[in-house]
Amino acid sequence: MESENNGEIKNEKEECLSDDSMNSSLSTDISNINNSIHNSFSENSSPIKEVYASNFNEELKNIKSIIEEGEYTYIGMDTEFPGIIYNLNNLNNDFYYKTMKLNVESTKLIQLGITLSNKNGEFPKNVPYHTWQFNLQFDIDNDKYSEESIIFLKNSGIDFENLKKNGINYKKFSSGLINSGLVLNPKIKWISYHGSYDFAYLLKIVRNEKFPDNENDFIDTLKLYFPIYYDIKMLLKDNDKYFYGGLNRLIYSLNIERKGIKHQAGSDSIATIEAFHLLIKNESISKKKLKKYKNVLYGIGIGKDNKNTIKYINIPNNNINMNNVNNNNINNINKSNINNNNILFNRNMMYLQLQTNNYINNYVKCFYPCFLVNDIMKKNIIMNQMKIVQAMKA
Repeated sequence: MESENNGEIKNEKEECLSDDSMNSSLSTDISNINNSIHNSFSENSSPIKEVYASNFNEELKNIKSIIEEGEYTYIGMDTEFPGIIYNLNNLNNDFYYKTMKLNVESTKLIQLGITLSNKNGEFPKNVPYHTWQFNLQFDIDNDKYSEESIIFLKNSGIDFENLKKNGINYKKFSSGLINSGLVLNPKIKWISYHGSYDFAYLLKIVRNEKFPDNENDFIDTLKLYFPIYYDIKMLLKDNDKYFYGGLNRLIYSLNIERKGIKHQAGSDSIATIEAFHLLIKNESISKKKLKKYKNVLYGIGIGKDNKNTIKYINIPNNNINMNNVNNNNINNINKSNINNNNILFNRNMMYLQLQTNNYINNYVKCFYPCFLVNDIMKKNIIMNQMKIVQAMKA
C-alpha cells in the first residue's frame, strides 16, 4: 500500500521524489528490456480481474489451474490496508516489528493484488488476465482505520460501500488461499516491494493466530507458509541508482508503464513483478543477491539496516545525539526551541521535512539521497508520539 498520510507505513514504498523531479532520460537498453516484458500486454488492455465474494471461488480455481501448470510461479504481490493506528515511542531494536505486530493484529486487510509470471517475466498466455485484485469485506463504520488512510484510498478509487456489501469474507478468504496452491508451496516465489506489512497481513489471514512476540519466530513462521519470497527494497539496498524513493519512482526509472489505478493492490502488484524482472535483466539484481537475500524482508530480522539510524537531530541551540536518547521520551526536548512552521532534520546531503496539520504531520517528503533510518521508520520513529512537532532548520 502506498499512501500519502501520516501513519501509513506503506507510504515508505512511495516515491521520495516526484516524477517531475526525476531525470526523464532513460537508457535505450532499459527501454528495450522493458518492451520485451510488456509484449504480453499488447493484446490485453485490462489485465486486472476484480474479485469479490460472488466470483471468489471461480477465480481461485482459475489461479490454481495456472499454478498447477508449473510455469507461472513468480508472483508479484501488494496489499492495501487501513493505515497505522498505533505507534510505539521507543527506539528498541525490535521497534519496527512490535509496531507492525500491534497494527496488523488490530486491523483488517482491504485488498490483495497478485500477478502471475514465469521466470522470464512473461504472463500467462491464453487467459484474459494475469492479475487478481481481491477485495475483502471491510466495514468502515465498525473496523479500525486511520482516517487519513481511508481518505487516501477513497481518492484512489476504492469503494468502501461496495466492500462492506460485497467484499470477500475473511474466513472464506483464508480457507480459499490455503487451498489455492499459492500458500505452503515451495515452487512459488513471492515478490514484494518493502513487503513486511504485506506478508504480515497474509500470514494473519492464513494462520488466524496472534503473531509471535519475537521477530525471528515471526520470520520462521512466515517461511513455513511462504517458503520463498523476495523484497525488492532489500535486493536494492546497496544500489544508489534505484534504492532511494519508492515503488513509483522505481518503475518510473525503469520506464515501466503503469497498469490500472495507482495505489490499488492489483496495479501495484503488476508494477512490482515487472520491476523485479527488469532489474534482473539489467543486472541490477544478481543471482548472488537473490541467494543472499532470499527470505529477507527490509526492516526486520537480518533485513534491518542498523547503519542508517538517526545519529543527530539538528535543532537550533539543541544538538541532540540520538545515541544518548535511546528509549527516553523525546517529550523532554526544550520546547522553547520548537518553531510552529516546520521540522527539519539535517544530515549531510539528506533532510527530512515534516509540515504539520492537526498536531502531527500530514506531509512528508524525503529528498535524495535519504540516509535516515530504514524506510519503514522514516516517519514512524519521529512521529511515534514523540511530540517533537516542529522546529527550524539549524
